[in-house]
Amino acid sequence: MKLRIVRQNQENRAGDEQLTKHETREMAEQMEDHQICVSTEDEFVKDGSNSPPLNPIPISTYEPLLLSGTLNSGGTSMSKGDVAQLKSPTMIRAEQVQSSLDNDQPSFLKFLVRSHVASCFWMGLPVPFCKLHLPFTETTVIVENEAGDEFPVKYIANKTGLSAGWRKFVAGNQLLEGDVLIFQLTKPCRLKVYVIRANDLPEVDGALSLLILDSQTKQSDAEGTMDAQHKKKGRPKSLPLTVVQRKKQKEGPSSGNPPGEPSGNDSDEVASEVLEGSESALRFKDVKSFEEFHVTVNGACIDSEIPEHICRKYYDLCRVKNSFLHSFILPGLYTKLVAGMIVETVNIADAIRGCKLTTQRDELEVWEKSLRSFELLGLNVGFLRARLKRIVSMVFESEDALDMRRYWDARMDFDRNEDEIRCLETKIVGLKELSAKCDQDVEDLKMKAEKYEVMFQEEVDASW
Repeated sequence: MKLRIVRQNQENRAGDEQLTKHETREMAEQMEDHQICVSTEDEFVKDGSNSPPLNPIPISTYEPLLLSGTLNSGGTSMSKGDVAQLKSPTMIRAEQVQSSLDNDQPSFLKFLVRSHVASCFWMGLPVPFCKLHLPFTETTVIVENEAGDEFPVKYIANKTGLSAGWRKFVAGNQLLEGDVLIFQLTKPCRLKVYVIRANDLPEVDGALSLLILDSQTKQSDAEGTMDAQHKKKGRPKSLPLTVVQRKKQKEGPSSGNPPGEPSGNDSDEVASEVLEGSESALRFKDVKSFEEFHVTVNGACIDSEIPEHICRKYYDLCRVKNSFLHSFILPGLYTKLVAGMIVETVNIADAIRGCKLTTQRDELEVWEKSLRSFELLGLNVGFLRARLKRIVSMVFESEDALDMRRYWDARMDFDRNEDEIRCLETKIVGLKELSAKCDQDVEDLKMKAEKYEVMFQEEVDASW
């Protein structure tokens, strides 16, 4: 019965491709006369522009209009509420492919965002799936692609995610942001991954029949066919958009998942993806050590832009507040700017720790201006500003501070006078030595002078 369905789908492939091309031409003609909205900040770009918006949509939400560029029946761009109700075509394809998988093997979907395929290369898995099917300790999981290639990836149990080795899997399969992955647990600690690519047009090429044969333990033939497709130049194609009727089963919560287990999309709300999106205080509580601490801004990990010793001190500041200080950074800020703000914040915190009563007020005011500007950009440095304000008050504004300042002034005057006295005493000692030397010279010359005077007087008094 399954082979007959696949044969019928292959016969209708040519007609489906022509219909798809016709719809694509109509879409292009509509887009030539309209500007498609790509941002909630009243920014517009014309069709054909590849420049991303200045304020990208957060990774926690999905905007189908950015992918398809479709217009509503009235020829105008769809509103944000209408777009939110749509589902990604890639996700629709993924759900249809997932529905054809073997029900005895649990599966879930993952929509790829930037942290999955760039920067941090971290793949968070649904918590319920991990608790039911994966070990509770750190181990190595074998991730297998459609072609049968195996990639050992490190599974971190306490964070329910894939870390070391995931980057190699991303590069080896040419994954991009917007793709959808179907994870299927085929054996303990072994995941089969099917890739639904966002840039592929719907097509029926018989690959789904190989998937069915694979679920019926005829994996060798399927792997041979997928290997032939994998050797083609360019980015590999994803599984086709083919609807295959599943066998009638008892009604369950979701396809491809055991009873009581949410699907991959629903479980994203509780998944422990520590490197995605903006971090909250609750998520920071899950960070047990510096090795688990990462600075993520607008979905991008910027650990490499911050020196390690600065990052350690910043981690200590976050521990003080039990939250990520950069959780509310304004979206769209340049990552190097955010990294510079973090570095300067750590330097100011160190300077506050080393502050003395003799610290000049101008220097404290410079720190205050810097922290105030960081706070306006969303960095949580209010506690540093409060500490700095108390220091300024204690040093310059309170009565005790005035007494302390007078004490320091008097102490400086006393020290200055003591220095002058020491200088004068040194001069006196030198003058005394010079005086003693002069006195000896006077005594020696006095004797000669008296003798000469006697001789002169004798000459004067001599007879004529």
